[in-house]
Amino acid sequence: MFCLNLTKTMHMLRISLIGLLAIISFTSFAQKIISTPMGTPEILYNENGVSISAQLTECNNESRNEIMTFKILSITNSNANPAALKIRQDMYYDTDGGNCRTCENPEYTFTFNLEAGETKAGNCYGDSNPALAVFVSMKDGYIKEVLSDLKMNIVRLH
Repeated sequence: MFCLNLTKTMHMLRISLIGLLAIISFTSFAQKIISTPMGTPEILYNENGVSISAQLTECNNESRNEIMTFKILSITNSNANPAALKIRQDMYYDTDGGNCRTCENPEYTFTFNLEAGETKAGNCYGDSNPALAVFVSMKDGYIKEVLSDLKMNIVRLH
């Protein structure tokens, strides 16, 4: 009986050790990105308890030696009831001669459902809500274009 319990304990210890090593290896390969807000947030939309703001943010990916600037969007529902928005992002870049790169493109139309009191926000990693991080520019990099204007067409669904 004692040998059986010891065998089970050793097996559980091995599984725990493998899990710990996997977590350590994943975090060591993770990219280190430093986000630095620039200036004050800009209010893009504010109606009936729902607001959208944009914070210009420098995203420094140290492991790839890349510095990019994004408009990190944040959507807040300060109502006691859920809200839904349909948003189309119209992005204008200087390399297109002032023409809209994303207008009428369904890939840049997003629907956001927010619970009462909920906030959804983007980040430099782009992992939580990639639609909430709008590329502005890249410092000394291979992407030369610069966002010259961002217009948002917003429809409140409820």
